[in-house]
Amino acid sequence: MLSLWACLLLVCSIQAVPFYGDSFSSEGDTEFVPLEHQGRQDRPVATSKPSTGTPSQTVPSTHGLETKPFNVDAITTDINAPNPGLFFQQSFPFFGNEFFNSFGGFGFAPGAQEPWWKGPNVCTEKEESNGTTTETDTEADETIDTFGQERDGTSVVRSPLFGQFHFSVNSCAEKPNKHVCTKIINQNGKKKTLTLTRQCCRGYGRPRNADFTTPCEKIDIKDIEATAADMGAKQFIESAKSAGQLGSMLGNGSNKKMTLFVPNDAAFAEYRAQHQQENNVEDAKAEESQNAIYKMHAVLGEIQLDDVPNEKLLQTELPDQKIRINSYQLPPVLGLEPYRYGANCVPIEKHDKLSEQALVHTLTGVLKPLRKTVMDIIRERADMSIMRTVLEKTNISALLEGDKPVTIFVPTDAAFDKLEPHLRRALKEGRGCASNILKNHMLDLTFCSLATVPGAKTTAYNLLGEPLLLNRTKRAAEGETEVENLTGDSPIYINNIAKILDADIMGTNGVLHVIDTILPTQSALPMTTLMEQKNLTLFKSLLEASGYDDMFDDLNNVTIFAPTDKALQNSEWARLLKEQPDTLDHNLDLLEFLNYHVIKPMIKTCDLSERSIPTVAGSKVRLNLYSTHALFSDVMNRATVNCARLVHFDDESCGSVLHQLDRPLTPPKNNLLKSLEANPNYSKFLELVRNANLTHLLANESESYTLLVPKNDVFDEFETNESKTAQSKDEVEALVKSHIVNDVVCCAGIIPTNWPFVRSIESISGQHLRITRDRRPKIENAGVTKCDVMATNGIVHEINDIIVPRPQQRRPQAPLGYQPHGDFDAFF
Repeated sequence: MLSLWACLLLVCSIQAVPFYGDSFSSEGDTEFVPLEHQGRQDRPVATSKPSTGTPSQTVPSTHGLETKPFNVDAITTDINAPNPGLFFQQSFPFFGNEFFNSFGGFGFAPGAQEPWWKGPNVCTEKEESNGTTTETDTEADETIDTFGQERDGTSVVRSPLFGQFHFSVNSCAEKPNKHVCTKIINQNGKKKTLTLTRQCCRGYGRPRNADFTTPCEKIDIKDIEATAADMGAKQFIESAKSAGQLGSMLGNGSNKKMTLFVPNDAAFAEYRAQHQQENNVEDAKAEESQNAIYKMHAVLGEIQLDDVPNEKLLQTELPDQKIRINSYQLPPVLGLEPYRYGANCVPIEKHDKLSEQALVHTLTGVLKPLRKTVMDIIRERADMSIMRTVLEKTNISALLEGDKPVTIFVPTDAAFDKLEPHLRRALKEGRGCASNILKNHMLDLTFCSLATVPGAKTTAYNLLGEPLLLNRTKRAAEGETEVENLTGDSPIYINNIAKILDADIMGTNGVLHVIDTILPTQSALPMTTLMEQKNLTLFKSLLEASGYDDMFDDLNNVTIFAPTDKALQNSEWARLLKEQPDTLDHNLDLLEFLNYHVIKPMIKTCDLSERSIPTVAGSKVRLNLYSTHALFSDVMNRATVNCARLVHFDDESCGSVLHQLDRPLTPPKNNLLKSLEANPNYSKFLELVRNANLTHLLANESESYTLLVPKNDVFDEFETNESKTAQSKDEVEALVKSHIVNDVVCCAGIIPTNWPFVRSIESISGQHLRITRDRRPKIENAGVTKCDVMATNGIVHEINDIIVPRPQQRRPQAPLGYQPHGDFDAFF
């Protein structure tokens, strides 16, 4: 049975193999007959050139490669998706069309359907462009006439001649009324791009959102007046005709292709009423202005919106005036058109309607000449004086005067009055994070209000890279059209905070929207404001009481380690703040305390490493990293600063970052040796250090140590229980060294561990000391009774037992003359 199926499959494959030409080209390209022509060579094919503007002519197909139409066997997946026959045709092209036509796509579907661009009334436009090259190609290149004989994809063909190659990439894209295929060829370093566009010939068209098999059919083309009337925009055309401007808008009978952006009747009637009221009488100046309006809506060439890229500027028939086209993609779930288009932020209601004289798009408003930049508009507005001052102080006004598109949400002066006095003063002076606050209101694109749709949230990213969420709060009323709702009274809110009061005020380089509230951003808040938001009220109050809060707000590129309120509430500074706040005003000791919590530069937790960093006060703080994972001990997930643990971190503000600590930082005054000398409870251990001649070690400022110090009463108990204490100098030195670790091991880095996940630290004597935590941190046999006494060159842990040095295990000596014979012996 398997052999029978194999034979049948082989026969089918042999019968369906594409027919190849008699010879191969010198470049190694393989030419073959397209799948749609196999077995149907007598089928007529529609071809024409769009430049002539005439309907396609039907010509018989031949076997010659020169007369074959452009062929793309593999259609895009989106088009193939509804048709399993075409899907398998794409996946298994070696079977050919006839195989699936015979069985209906494995016997379930009718004959294979062809896309519209292979049907009648389709015109073909071919374009060839050469890339830059440093060589002169003398070989036979592929031309536009032979373009289209290959399948989609990438092919690399090497020439028999050494060092020569031929590389080509084919791709096709489906547009609503166009099918565009591009082939990029690179032969021996010479690049060439071949583009073939298929679309319905003039006078033919397809319904929008039509099925991919719907052919191009003849459409009824009327003159411009009838077309505008059918689109609900006849008043503008009638007015232009009566003013004698319609002829110039249509090229004065020169057969030039034109595009008209025509306001609908409601929009034009409103404009005329407003224009009449502003001028009161129809004087010469008003007539000249009216004539300019007509030319503002005419563009040379047939501009189909599906072919226009976003932010495209179209030159109008009015000198020095352009129309900015913007397109916004809508989510498919809304069931609306896939794109929304705007001309100078005026919504385009209907588009791409062909008339005898021009291509017509209708608008919901009238386009007015634009002669001012966005910054010029802000300067002229009386209610934007504060915004103008801040923009000029920070020099961001230059961004609003350039040629690149920009959108800015401008708070009114009343919006600035809502800010706290300190922040408002800082903004007016251009200090601190004024530039960040402004960039939070700006986009590097033209964002029109028509991009927001009821029922959907629209996200745009500002110059800080942060998202702005825009949404309308009112859904479309029953019977209200899509565009009517778009331009209706539905308010637009940004981040559910600021409301747009006046939208789509166009300038030559973008658009501005007036808002009633300043948009806050954490990255632009003053540090004191951020502290208040994070409930660091005591540390913020100390800053304000000292009178140095403005100085802290002006800091840039710094890291602030702020103690929590719980950590500060029992401190001396908190007591003075409550009982004697006047003593803190410009208190230099307080300033030193505050500056000791600030380091440069800005360091987030992902960039932390174990090191000592100088603070703004001058003294250093020690950063340490620890792992709390029993198994993954190399994964550092706990950080300390002078053994104070970071409990909250990475709150950014104005180019700086804020971390919270579980205790305040106090600059150490003494090194380890002086710390021993200053505490009488450590006198016996200090005596051992001196007897071992290790005082220089504890006074060394270039190293960092952890010193484990038993109190005097621990030594008293030890001497009582032991028959004698260590006497020799070597024994004393070993005892002291077993209490010194050449690293900073804070109590926060000691976690509970059990076998087999045992952790240890190594003393300078080489002895490994097990560390764990029960009720308190424990090092070997000693519990830590007092943690993290800071010194300039390390820390001191007070312990409740003496760590007795273990005798070093000596390696066994091999007999004299012994030579290892195997790998196992080599380990000893």
